[in-house]
Amino acid sequence: MTRSRARLAAVCATTLCVMGATSLPALASSSSSSSAVSTLDRQLLTAAHQGNLWEITTGQQAQSAATTACVKRVGADFIRDHRALDAGVVKTAAELGVALPSGQTSAQLRQTAALDSLAGTSAYDAAWLKAQYPAHVQTLALIDKEIASGTNPLVKSLAKSARPVVSRHTQMVDHGVCHA
Repeated sequence: MTRSRARLAAVCATTLCVMGATSLPALASSSSSSSAVSTLDRQLLTAAHQGNLWEITTGQQAQSAATTACVKRVGADFIRDHRALDAGVVKTAAELGVALPSGQTSAQLRQTAALDSLAGTSAYDAAWLKAQYPAHVQTLALIDKEIASGTNPLVKSLAKSARPVVSRHTQMVDHGVCHA
């Protein structure tokens, strides 16, 4: 968690240094304005927040429902990393005046319930890994879209700093560490 926060802080600090101290008043006035944030920027912040909430919830669920130490370990990694990522999302959204949803999507809640119905069985571990993969692939696609086409520099920096973490998670659940 400390490395992720340090990376995020470094990215934010670099952005501020590049923009220069004379730009800070303009940045402050534009970042408090909702017009400085594109639809794509808002979409990334919203989806990332809800995705982080889901990853934390299912990571916690895996701690008690998984039957293998590997899935429990990956779940713990996801909890740690997605808490750190979400702290950045929440902070950035607050700075930009973007309201975030208070919870997960209904589809995420249904998926969590479906996983819960398999708790404690060997089918749970495979289902958990299978559910994690498309969630991370979709997040990577949205991150890449934000990096390429987003308009707000704070949101783009957030996406750039999250990309390696989400990419690593994708590899972990796609025939990665728990499939050896």
